[in-house]
Amino acid sequence: MGVPFVILVWLLFTSPSFSDESARIWYAGVVYILADIAYMGMSTPITAVLPNLTTDSNERTVTNSFRMVGGNIGNFLAVTFILPVASWIGGSNTSRSGWSTAVGIYAAVALILLTIAFADMRELNTGRARSISIRESFKAARGNWPWILVVVGNIIFWVGLDIRATTLPYFFQYNIGHSTLTSVFNGVSIIQVLAMAAVPLIAKKLHKYGSTIFGFALAALGQLGLAISGGNVTLLMVSWCIACLGSGAACSLFFEMVGDTVDYGEWKNGLRASGFLTAVGSSFCIQIGAGVGGFIPSLVMNAGGYVADRTQTASALSAIHFSFTWLPLIIFLIGIIPMVLYRRFEMHEPVVREDLRMRAIEAEGSGA
Repeated sequence: MGVPFVILVWLLFTSPSFSDESARIWYAGVVYILADIAYMGMSTPITAVLPNLTTDSNERTVTNSFRMVGGNIGNFLAVTFILPVASWIGGSNTSRSGWSTAVGIYAAVALILLTIAFADMRELNTGRARSISIRESFKAARGNWPWILVVVGNIIFWVGLDIRATTLPYFFQYNIGHSTLTSVFNGVSIIQVLAMAAVPLIAKKLHKYGSTIFGFALAALGQLGLAISGGNVTLLMVSWCIACLGSGAACSLFFEMVGDTVDYGEWKNGLRASGFLTAVGSSFCIQIGAGVGGFIPSLVMNAGGYVADRTQTASALSAIHFSFTWLPLIIFLIGIIPMVLYRRFEMHEPVVREDLRMRAIEAEGSGA
């Protein structure tokens, strides 16, 4: 899926010379949808492959941390340097040739890196895995309570994170009065890779469920600091760093835990549905979070009387402030609940892995 993905992303930033405005709108819409589908087709196996790389839970945690840190560094390089590169290449014509060429370079580099990463990958557990239908995949999810809890917790996390991300520009433009700080704070959010890199160490002490609870709590603490900052930029920056560290820690472990639920589904139902369980537990949660996370604050801000590009009323400013600070705080605290319930299943993981190991030995013996 790497090839169609990079081609579609390049087409998304390559504007055709259509004279008809409706044709340009249709082009943008269709290519955007196709690029999103290609992204999901490429990114889902990156998560789905995790339980087939190693059966050791600690190794899965470390491997996933590398993945999360690398993804955030790549995102930082993209959003930070794409505009300067496009401006340098395109000059006064940045909107056309500059963007097209710059994104084309990024796409080529991405394809090379994807090929290097996966061309020589070797999976484990494939001997006992087989292709299963969608209907059978749903059976693998039946009674898989740790998977259900991970899905619920991950959706809650992405809803809170996307609410924070979508309301950030409004908060700095209208409540603080410095819209330029939006890019500064977005750039500083790269600090979350420190928490992602530290996750394996934290998980050794607090386990996966405890580390995720710690991440949610730290993110909520940062949101509290943002809420009571009173517009003090220094306090805002410190609180933002705390919130980003917390969300970075919480984000990392969901992708690792959903891999563990694949083992549980095989242990309970005899079906190893890596693709289905991880697709719903990762990409689906991200998409739902993006949709709901953008929808909820729009309702709150509209209820407060927000009108774009106007001087906002006191009620509108309060709605923006609530959406950016208190609303994510509340959602992050709610996210702790499924992780508390997940504890008993994480404690049961050694039994699951040992039973699966014995089953594999027995299957090999009977096959011989």
